[in-house]
Amino acid sequence: SDISVYVSQDGFDEDVARVASEGQLRGLGKPQTRGYEHWQRERIPQLGQDQPGHAWLAQHYKWAIDKIFIDRAHSHIIIVEDDMLFSPDFLVFFKQTAHLLVRDESLWCISTWNDNGLASHARDPLRLFRTSYFPGLGWMMRRELWNEIGSIWPKEHWDHWMRLNTTSKGRECIVPEVNRNFNIGRTGANMRRDTYERYLKRMSFNTLDINHYGNLAYLDRDVYRQRLQRLTQSAAVWPWHQHQHSIISSLHHWLKTEKGDDAGENAVLALYRMENYELLANALDLWPYPRGHSQHAIEISIDGVTIILADERSCPYLPSHLRVRPSRGLTPVAAVRGQTCDAACRYNHMKCHAPDFWFLNSCEVLAKFFPCEAGCALVLGDDIPNYVVSNRMDTYQKCLVSERQATCAASHRATTRLCACVLST
Repeated sequence: SDISVYVSQDGFDEDVARVASEGQLRGLGKPQTRGYEHWQRERIPQLGQDQPGHAWLAQHYKWAIDKIFIDRAHSHIIIVEDDMLFSPDFLVFFKQTAHLLVRDESLWCISTWNDNGLASHARDPLRLFRTSYFPGLGWMMRRELWNEIGSIWPKEHWDHWMRLNTTSKGRECIVPEVNRNFNIGRTGANMRRDTYERYLKRMSFNTLDINHYGNLAYLDRDVYRQRLQRLTQSAAVWPWHQHQHSIISSLHHWLKTEKGDDAGENAVLALYRMENYELLANALDLWPYPRGHSQHAIEISIDGVTIILADERSCPYLPSHLRVRPSRGLTPVAAVRGQTCDAACRYNHMKCHAPDFWFLNSCEVLAKFFPCEAGCALVLGDDIPNYVVSNRMDTYQKCLVSERQATCAASHRATTRLCACVLST
């Protein structure tokens, strides 16, 4: 085999070390692979003894990936964690898609994990997608990417950091419709038991030994985007929000009424805003906030119907008449420390308009108003987007963005907010 296996242990726990040391006996060494090594890292916290679990993970990742690319000079790395099961074609999947990372500069990772791949609607094991939302959980990257991001790798929340556009720079990942790994870790540094039971436990998992995935030319950036744009612009707009108590049952009735016998031949378009996405996601059995999207468009199939979920504010594939634009006269205003946006806008003879926070909720916009010396981070909070000014916070001098709707009335003594102000009427 042309695969080398490395098990990197964070610390010196004897039970873990004993299991890891048996890798050679478990078929992970030669001749099945090019070789097997067990590494142990001394656990020295970089953010203090009380640093959270996700910080230990980020720091361990940095240490291990450096060894792969700098010490061992490998061209690619496949990163997995110790709570995963793998499909029979797990390695074949990576081998047959690795060339895409070389050929297409708009790609930066291959992953065997599809955030939208719940078993309720993920059916086709040969189908692959592009996603702008970094998936993680069994993924591959090239050494050239590590040369770019390794020196600025964060000491915490590495996966959130990978999902920032300032990190991804618009690049995407390839994922399968049906997952090639299955997570068995019900609890962990970034996993709660209720989240596992509701989503990860019900994920699809390929059990077929597939050797070839067909012609992958459809994954080329321009080909993929042109198809998604045609599909989006030709789809009938499904008024799902008019049937909030029976969204799925209303779909087929609406299709039959709207399109007659041709109901199943074309896609339907479900428009959403971040404020109402969770309602739609619950009905379609998706994560409660958008994941697995390509430029804010998600393609899934339910009961034989192709559904395109598109963000009304951000999806570039939507025709102009379906796009939601910023309020006329929207003016971003940097509040003073600890000030609400209601007060900041009022001081400037305007009023705060909460839906417009989404147009300010990006690292690029924040960098126009704040120095963001420590970079950008994705967190949750009602006062986001903002800039952290208190040196008592572990996010000191960072600009913060969120996946949750901000409120005009929120404030925090450690931050200064970027407010969405519009003219009073």
